[in-house]
Amino acid sequence: MSKTDKIKAIGNSNWSIFKIVLGVVVLLFVYCMLPLYLQNRLNSLFETKHKLSEQVTFLQRDALMLELKINQLSSLENLSKFAEESELDLNSVPVKVMPQGGLDE
Repeated sequence: MSKTDKIKAIGNSNWSIFKIVLGVVVLLFVYCMLPLYLQNRLNSLFETKHKLSEQVTFLQRDALMLELKINQLSSLENLSKFAEESELDLNSVPVKVMPQGGLDE
């Protein structure tokens, strides 16, 4: 083997060793940083879940308040007060529109 062949072989082996070491360093970096990334991602998801559950709670509260308002407005007391105010006289004695039993002659 000539000197140039030995120098090329040494250069190739150094380059391949450098690639292997670089690959190991990258893998170690990824191995060390992956749990941190996953923890941050998990915290972000829990924060989003908390915000959404808070919004759901407020929306459910609003729905219950609206349902209570509907029940209050549709109660008989409120309907009778509205009838008195608008002079519908719903609580008065009903008036016959047509006599029952046919025509009296």
